[in-house]
Amino acid sequence: MSLLHNAIRSSSTRLIRTVHPNQGLRSLLSGSLSHRLFSTEPATPTSQSSTKPLFESPSSGLVYGKLSGITKTTLKSDVLSLLEECKLSGDDLKVDYNPSYTPMGMMVQFPSRSAYDAALRAVNRKGRLYRLERADRAIWDSIQPYGGKYVLLQGLPPNAILDDIERFLAGCEYDPSDIRLFSRPGASGPTRMALVRFVSPSAAMSAMITKNRGFCLNNQISMHVLQ
Repeated sequence: MSLLHNAIRSSSTRLIRTVHPNQGLRSLLSGSLSHRLFSTEPATPTSQSSTKPLFESPSSGLVYGKLSGITKTTLKSDVLSLLEECKLSGDDLKVDYNPSYTPMGMMVQFPSRSAYDAALRAVNRKGRLYRLERADRAIWDSIQPYGGKYVLLQGLPPNAILDDIERFLAGCEYDPSDIRLFSRPGASGPTRMALVRFVSPSAAMSAMITKNRGFCLNNQISMHVLQ
C-alpha cells in the first residue's frame, strides 16, 4: 500500500506541472505585445518621403529662370535667338514690367534642368549683357502675358479723354472697350499714359510704326508694344 500511495502522489505532481505547457509562450507573447504598444522608440517608416526641388514644378519638371539686363528695345525674338539651343517658343517667355511698364527682366520657362543648364552656357558664351538666375514658378504665374497685343501710349496731356485717344488711333485695329487711362510719377511730375489692346500683334506693331511720335492735343506721344 505504501508503494501504491507513493506512485499516485508522484503521478499527480507531474500532472500538475504539465497542465499548462503553453503558459510560458503566452507570457512571452504578451510581454512582446506590451512592449510594442507602449514603446517610446520611433516606428520604422514604411516609405521614404520624396523631396522636390524648390525651383522645379512638381508635376512636369519645368524649370524657371529670370533673364536680367533686357531693355525696352529687347524683343522676345532676341532672347529666342540667344537661347536657340533650348528649343523654346514665345509662350515660354514673359516680360516682367514694373508699375511704370519699364521692363525689369524676362521670365523664361525651360522644359528641363538640362535646358536651363544649356541656357546658362549660352548666356556666358554670347550674351554677356544678360544674367540668368533661377526663379520660382510663383513669379512666372504672377506675371501677366501681353503677347504683343498691348501698346503703351506715354506723354498724353493731363486733360486727355477716351475720345482723344480714339481720334489719335484712327485707322488702327484696336478694341475700343479695352483702353485704360492712368498716371505714373515722372521726373518732372505725373506722366499720363494709356494702355490699349489691339486685335493682333501685327495690328499693334502696325499702329506703333504709323502713330509713334504723333500728336494728341499738341503733345507728342511715345508708343511701345508690350510683349
